[in-house]
This record gives sequence, C-alpha cells and structure tokens, in this order.
Amino acid sequence: MNLFISRRAILLIALGGFFLAAGLAGSAASAATVIPLTLEQMEQRATDVFVGTVLSTRAGWTPDKRLIETRVLIRVDQRVKGPGRATATVIVPGGIVGDIGMRRPGVAVFQEGERVLLLAEPRGGPKGPNELRPVGLFQGKLRVTYDAALGADTVEPPGPAWGTEGKRLAPGEKPKGPVPALALSEVISRLEKAR
Repeated sequence: MNLFISRRAILLIALGGFFLAAGLAGSAASAATVIPLTLEQMEQRATDVFVGTVLSTRAGWTPDKRLIETRVLIRVDQRVKGPGRATATVIVPGGIVGDIGMRRPGVAVFQEGERVLLLAEPRGGPKGPNELRPVGLFQGKLRVTYDAALGADTVEPPGPAWGTEGKRLAPGEKPKGPVPALALSEVISRLEKAR
C-alpha cells in the first residue's frame, strides 16, 4: 500500500508543528520568577525611596511597537532616599492600549489616587535615572492606607511571604494568622536604619 502525501500537506504539518512549538515557548516565556527580597535588601538596591500619590497612568506602545508599557506619574509627598524631586515617572511593563492588553506576571500595578511607598531603581534606557521601576517587580510598591483605629498611615505587606513582624518568612513557613499592616513610620524607620 503506497501512501501519497502532497507537498502542501507536508507544508501544513510542518507549519502546524512550528506554531505549536512557538505557542508553547511563548507561554513558558511569560512566566515570572520573583526572588523574595527583605525590606532591607530592597532599600539597598533602591536609588529612590519615597511616599507618594499616583497622579496618572498612561499605557502606550514601546518605540519598536512590540510591547505595551505603562508610564506612572507619582507626586512625591515624602522623600526617604534619593534626589529631591517633586514628581517621579515610573515605567512598568504591560497595560491596555485600545482593545489590546498586555500583562506581565509579577509586575506592580498602579491606580490613580493610590498612595504608595515606593522603593525604586533606575529603569535604564534613553532617559536614564529620570525613569524608575519598582525594585523586585511588585515588591518595591507598597500600598499606603490610613488606619482610623490606629490614627496613622499603614503599609500593606507586599505579599503572603511576610510574617507578622514584617519580616520575610523562611521557605515553607506559613504566617500565624492574617498578616497585619505595618505602621508607615515604623517601615520608614527600618529603611533609614538599613542604610
């Protein structure tokens, strides 16, 4: 029994295999590995540390039109470390342009009006130190909220890996109950001592 396979069928099978492999490679490449950092490690990497308010977020295409990134303008309300600037521009990968959205796992997300404690480092690129990015992806952006019961601003821990004293847990260790927010003044004090 002779099997006859046309050139077109071979080409379709080859192209199908190529696109399948490209799709699998693309999904593997979208994963993110985030190395847990302590507050002190983030402070050491950061060139800028400040409390601020998000004034605006604007997503757009990169100059080569291959990726979407979001420019976040933040008013600096309290400088802890770095140059005395009134505003800071933070660039994070991802965003929505028209009906096309791009999201990168592990990246900080900012919302207009949100108050943050930001530990940032230069992004690199054409504007150098004038464009920042959060240290450790999402870890360098800590949300600040007012706690009426305490009568003070508090910082929400960046993730479940923080223990009740605001310190990283050992691998496999679980927090003993819910992780409370930390007083902003306490976090800033720890950052200043870490220098």
